[in-house]
Amino acid sequence: MSDRNKGIVALIFLSAIFASMGLFVRYLNIGFTLYQQVYLRLIAAMCIGLIAFYKDLRWRNFLRLTIKDWLILFVRAISMYAIGVTLFSKAIILTKYSNVSFISALPVTALYGFLLLHERLTWKKISLISVAFFGVLLISITDFAHIFDWGVGEIAALISVFSFSLSYVARKWQTQKLNNREITFLMFVLAFFSVLALSLFSKEPLPHVTWTIPFLLVIGIAGLFNVVNLFLTNYGFQHVKAVLASNLLTLESVFAIALGFLFYRELPSIKELVGGVLIVLSVIKMNQLETKQN
Repeated sequence: MSDRNKGIVALIFLSAIFASMGLFVRYLNIGFTLYQQVYLRLIAAMCIGLIAFYKDLRWRNFLRLTIKDWLILFVRAISMYAIGVTLFSKAIILTKYSNVSFISALPVTALYGFLLLHERLTWKKISLISVAFFGVLLISITDFAHIFDWGVGEIAALISVFSFSLSYVARKWQTQKLNNREITFLMFVLAFFSVLALSLFSKEPLPHVTWTIPFLLVIGIAGLFNVVNLFLTNYGFQHVKAVLASNLLTLESVFAIALGFLFYRELPSIKELVGGVLIVLSVIKMNQLETKQN
């Protein structure tokens, strides 16, 4: 397989793994605050990443990184975890599983591709992005007499997708000084200390729970999924254009509807489903336009 095709496969797996992360969020919400569960999952991911990638970590390379290299890593870690994962977790707790996934499918990565990577922008693509945002309105608005009265969960999900997408696109700015395993490990380190600092700054105590085997097991599995998630993100967005990558990640919605029904008996309403379909179709159509242009 070519690197591009491997990247496509990686992003399909990524969509399935990302859809499953909400299961860990809701379970850990029983005993931990929002920041606590995020940094516990991160420290588990950091330890697993260190073990899994140890042979590929070139420690001397870390000392040779420029300020720009560290800045890009820091921005990616903050936008991915301190903002993106934290707000995604809050959204999963507050609103329907499928709604968060539909909003996460917004073609924001494609929008950043136009704005930051100078990928081609046309009026057709602008109209498709507009259709996708109209889909978000259908999902988020409960009373059309008050169109700006959104739920907290929907607002958190919307902000999180902008943060995730910034981290995805910023992968293109990184040089070849680090391999994907090194990038993954360093982002976990930076993200863990950032989220821990936010927790302490918010005057949250350290976790006070009975450390049962189920808690430890869920944190460990969530950490493992975070490692796979971030590695596939780095690999996929290294080899696949932002617009196509955004299209592939819409598969998360399909996985999320199945998981939401299987575990929580949640199904989207007709209005929410129509909004979700508009988002997914707009991204698919945008990819078709990109393919024709290439």
